[in-house]
Amino acid sequence: MLRGFVRMLGTVMILVGLGLVALFFVGPPGGTAGSIPTGAKTSPAEAESPADGTLYLTVPEVGIQDLEIHNSSSEEDLDDSAIHLPETGFPWQPGANTYLAGHRMGFFGTDSFLVFFRLNELGPGDEIILEDEAGDRYVYRVTESLVVGPEDTQVLDPVPGKSIVSLQTCTLPDYADRLVVRGELLA
Repeated sequence: MLRGFVRMLGTVMILVGLGLVALFFVGPPGGTAGSIPTGAKTSPAEAESPADGTLYLTVPEVGIQDLEIHNSSSEEDLDDSAIHLPETGFPWQPGANTYLAGHRMGFFGTDSFLVFFRLNELGPGDEIILEDEAGDRYVYRVTESLVVGPEDTQVLDPVPGKSIVSLQTCTLPDYADRLVVRGELLA
């Protein structure tokens, strides 16, 4: 009887372990970027994009190099890589808040996998570089990190007198809030 119980307990522990490994590679249900916020105060005319609005992100401090950023708010594009929220500005627009969102864990086999996992390691002065399709580079320096709730859409708004980039992912371990790292465009 005891031997049967130990064998059953061992089987349960193996199954739980396999489930945790799968959760690490696949991510929890519903993704891990926090909810995609909406409600920016940038008008659609102000957020006009070039033909496709594709940007490329480099953040040397956390190992991100030329990551393609989709100009989209679709979950499919977020699950593939990271996204630029179309209702927010672009780097070439003075006074814009270029708002990018990416998964913390993401999906194995895609560019979203662990893309913003180390975002919390960025600190003041670290570089965030965006490049557009024409090859124009926009270099930002990290100025602050914020943790906000999913209902806090004011982080999408431009900051008066500044051109900024905002990188968003979820908080760990419960994905309940959003981590937003901001950088200011260098002149």
